[in-house]
Amino acid sequence: MVKPLIDPETLKKHAYLPVKLSELSKKNPEAALQLLQDWGDGKKTIKKLWDEINSLLEIAPTIAS
Repeated sequence: MVKPLIDPETLKKHAYLPVKLSELSKKNPEAALQLLQDWGDGKKTIKKLWDEINSLLEIAPTIAS
């Protein structure tokens, strides 16, 4: 069996990263903007961004109703 060149889990994270950033922007706009800039500037890996976004979503209070 041929191993995929890119981990399928990483592909899923990459595909859903904008959705998660949108969700975070409604709860913590400043953090979402910083993570978006880090992503655009290539400062963080997809895994690191995914983990940070999900951690922030777990602890973030809802700003918008």
